[in-house]
Amino acid sequence: MKGRDYEIYFSEYKDHVKEIVKNYPEKTRFYSVGGDGFFNQVIQNLVHTDHEVVCLPFGTGNDFSRAIHRHMRPEAILKATLDRPATPVDTILVNDERYCINVGCFGLDALIANTVHDVKTPKSAAYVASILRNISRYKFAKVKVMGKNGLLFNDQVTLCAFCNGRYYGGGFQISPKSKINDGLIDMVILPKVNRLFAPYYIYKILRKDLISCKDVVVGQVKDCVITTQAAMNLDGEKKEADKYHLVVQPKSLNLVI
Repeated sequence: MKGRDYEIYFSEYKDHVKEIVKNYPEKTRFYSVGGDGFFNQVIQNLVHTDHEVVCLPFGTGNDFSRAIHRHMRPEAILKATLDRPATPVDTILVNDERYCINVGCFGLDALIANTVHDVKTPKSAAYVASILRNISRYKFAKVKVMGKNGLLFNDQVTLCAFCNGRYYGGGFQISPKSKINDGLIDMVILPKVNRLFAPYYIYKILRKDLISCKDVVVGQVKDCVITTQAAMNLDGEKKEADKYHLVVQPKSLNLVI
């Protein structure tokens, strides 16, 4: 950053990021140094503004970074983006109160992400440990999805993801065809399956081929309402509500890729 006007802040408490951003009423480029959950905190204050943002991966999963960067070395990303212009990308507004940039999920995938920090393990093994801990005791959640034109899904689910980005769960590519600037939310739902077949579906995800399975429900929406008793995982953070209204916000965030 030599020769550039910059300041470094540490987020010290809830909503501190919001207070930091307020210090810069003029167009500013912010660098988010952390994981998916912290990046989600940062963008809440930048959507629908002239500000710009760079995502530097320093978290557990770093799934959004996987979708937008060719490599995952923060130093290299920093240098490469110093003079690069920003690109307008989509976000997803959830219940008129919080923006999602990557993936919102509601099934076993959400349970795994919501409990990934419950047991102390190295970052590289955290999601694998959470999968092994939860897969045998997961109670299949019922999920109802209503679109603008009617019912899209209403049954128990194994995996249930609404995607702007492609990756979640520490590197699983759940939605290989998702684009962050197409004005659409990609829906990927694996209904309830026998637990014995779980390794097969994990294999299909690793092969970036889950959406080809005949029992998987896929679709694209701009606006939908999800009704479920399950907690949502929104960009790595737990969110609980009776209903979840998702609305895409086309090209609402200036992201440096």
